[in-house]
Amino acid sequence: MASTFPHVTITVAGKENGSDASGELNTLSLGYGFHQAWIYSAMFSAGVFFGTDTPFTMLFDGAYSCSLIVLVISMIFFGIALLALGVTNQMFLRFYVSKRALGLSASLICLGTYASFLVPVGGPLGTLALLFAGLATGIGSSLMVVLWGTAFARYEFSTIILNTAVSVAIGIGLYMVLTHLVPPFCSGVITGIFPIAEVFILWRLTPIPYYRRREIPIFHPLTVKPAQFLVRMLIPTAIFGFALGVLRTVASNIVLPAADLTMLLVMGAAACLGMFITIATIFISKNEGHWDLIFRTLLPFIALAAISLPFLNSPSSLLACLALIVGYMCFEALMWIFFADLAQEFRLSPIFVFGTGRGTLALASLFGTLFAMTPISDASSMITGADYGSGALLVLFALILGYVLSPRQREVKAIVAAPTEGVNVDQGTEALKKHIAALDEKDATAEKVPAPESEEPQETPQDAEEGRRAKGRFHAQCEAIADRYLLSRRETEVMFLLAKGHNAAFIQDQLCISKSTAKTHINHIYRKLDIHTQQELLSMVEAAKREAYDSENNPPRR
Repeated sequence: MASTFPHVTITVAGKENGSDASGELNTLSLGYGFHQAWIYSAMFSAGVFFGTDTPFTMLFDGAYSCSLIVLVISMIFFGIALLALGVTNQMFLRFYVSKRALGLSASLICLGTYASFLVPVGGPLGTLALLFAGLATGIGSSLMVVLWGTAFARYEFSTIILNTAVSVAIGIGLYMVLTHLVPPFCSGVITGIFPIAEVFILWRLTPIPYYRRREIPIFHPLTVKPAQFLVRMLIPTAIFGFALGVLRTVASNIVLPAADLTMLLVMGAAACLGMFITIATIFISKNEGHWDLIFRTLLPFIALAAISLPFLNSPSSLLACLALIVGYMCFEALMWIFFADLAQEFRLSPIFVFGTGRGTLALASLFGTLFAMTPISDASSMITGADYGSGALLVLFALILGYVLSPRQREVKAIVAAPTEGVNVDQGTEALKKHIAALDEKDATAEKVPAPESEEPQETPQDAEEGRRAKGRFHAQCEAIADRYLLSRRETEVMFLLAKGHNAAFIQDQLCISKSTAKTHINHIYRKLDIHTQQELLSMVEAAKREAYDSENNPPRR
């Protein structure tokens, strides 16, 4: 019997033309929620769940626990592996988008998680288990994050917001259940099961690769000016990463493990409030704004979380904890939405965006974690000790600086290296042919479908070859237009069907989206292409076709 998931759609009325913002809640939220729960349990509560709070005597005279050493090793390899994935995103694309990568990732995470049970044994076995746990969880989770980022980047902006907000709430909820309602050893066992649950969900969310279906490749990304893009994205990401590391450490190590019943109720209310605040940005944006608007909406709540840090041990601790969890949830969701929308809106490789972006965020958050946990006097830190007021001011300053340096949508448009002098369809055709040939060399025979029986003469091999060439040219014409006008990934799919003459109802069924969402994408396409009707789009594609024909039959003389 097929498993089901509640189908929830949030629709915000837009303009009088029938377009609106529509977000659909699906299994993305549950699967990524499992991953969030694994992070909190395996990384920040390993000392409780796996008994790794024992001092690590081989370094620093036992000043640091084994759980902290595992955390540091895991985050270092996690960040480095993500950066490597981002740099090699097109070189090993076939493996990165395959289900073999999914199986390898889940296996490494499970083995690394359960290896933590051997760390308290001590001696050579405990040391090897410690090193393996950090290495395996870091590398395995990096690949898993890229796969989740790719899954999110296939959806429109409102769906990304909705599922991200719910997934963070699910992760915190599961972590609180394991912390307070399940015995520690059983919590550790369940923590190792989370990656397996992720596999089953991601397995169903991983589509048949576009290059096998001979459609516009989802991994045919627009190119960017690497130096400018990385500088504009990675510098503010690193600054935000430091602040996120501090808030995450305080939330997961101090606030959420609190055993008081009143505190648990407050934390549950905070998780729900943070989720609803993030989802409310859908109503504000109405599918028009992007991360610019999301940053402006959520940053005040995140700043309030930073301001609440000095009050965690005061008589106002309940309100401080409430503000901290709400702000932290908004921050966690914001950074995931930022990268997913960046990949979706500008049709960039999600492996590149999440690899470089989340890798930088992870390494910077490690500094924030160490800043919040490292003793400075009397076993206290700047966050949890007598001087935590100064630490809170530093976090607040990082938030302000990161927002000032964060890229705006118009700046990313200038960095994306899309063609500006007309649509070079001939080059687009050749690039698309090479792209398909490189990715589908081993799968060519699998695409051959026997022709249906007919009274008409059977198609000759020459006719079939010409048909494939014509289909490739049509794909390239649509792809070149989409590149020139910076259509998003979903808009490119809709434009491809519009160019074939299909209406909104057909597009709705083909792409499994609501009719209003289809109309919204169509209106965005018309606005970006500066046209008003489907006939104008058909004329534009036809003009590109004639240009391609002229370039093939009348090559320029040299």
